[in-house]
Amino acid sequence: MSSSSSDNNVFGHVAPGWESVRTKFEQNLIDGVDTGASLCVYHLGECVVNLIGGWKDAKTKKEPYTPDTLQLVFSTSKGIAAAAVALCVEQGLLDYEAPVAKYWPEFGVNGKEVYK
Repeated sequence: MSSSSSDNNVFGHVAPGWESVRTKFEQNLIDGVDTGASLCVYHLGECVVNLIGGWKDAKTKKEPYTPDTLQLVFSTSKGIAAAAVALCVEQGLLDYEAPVAKYWPEFGVNGKEVYK
């Protein structure tokens, strides 16, 4: 289902069965939880949600939030990075107990070769 909503400037694609995500996305904009946002969800290799909506400036509502709008993410990548490291450990590509210098030789200078 592709559509747009002029009230919240929401547009994009939602696959059948994923409509509740669009509803919550729009509600977050209505409630002021988000000023502007984009959300893309892949499930089993297929894009099932790709939504953009809201405004760059909630006060004036002159500039819509677009796919090219830059977004501050601060520390949100830490969880993703931790999951990626855990998968690498599970697959034997990394060892929590190995020194950092095993994977990043330049780190191991000036007495840091033993840091884990």
